[in-house]
Amino acid sequence: MELIQMSNQEVAKRMYDYVVRIENIKDQVSKILNHAAQGVDRQFIKDEYKALKQAIKDDAHYMGLSRNQRRDNSVLQTQFRWVIQEASAFGFSSSTNSKIDFKFWSSLEEAKYKLTKHTSKEEWKKLSEEI
Repeated sequence: MELIQMSNQEVAKRMYDYVVRIENIKDQVSKILNHAAQGVDRQFIKDEYKALKQAIKDDAHYMGLSRNQRRDNSVLQTQFRWVIQEASAFGFSSSTNSKIDFKFWSSLEEAKYKLTKHTSKEEWKKLSEEI
C-alpha cells in the first residue's frame, strides 16, 4: 500500500516496526561485538540490514516524490516525512556487505536516532494503537 493512502495508525505502525527491527539487529550485533555470538546468524543480520536499509530508502524516495501531493496535518506529513528522509540520508552508513563491527552497529544507532528524534518509540506505538 502506498504511504499516501495509509491511515495515521498504519504510518505510525510502519515507523514503530522499523524501530523494532533496528533494535533487534543492534542486539544481535552487540552480541557479536561482546563475543557472545553463540547462535547469532551473521548472514541473517546482513540480510535484515539490507532489507531494512532498502525499505527506508524506498519510503524516503517516495516521500520526496510526493512532497506536494498532500498538505495536511497527518502523521505522514508532520512526523514521518522528515525523519524517514533523515534516516535514509544519515543512517545505514555501512555498506550491506561490510563486516559486522562497531561502525556497523553505529550506523544502526544513527538510523534509530533519526527515526526517534522527535517521536519516541513508545509514542510511535501509542499512535499506532489510537482509534
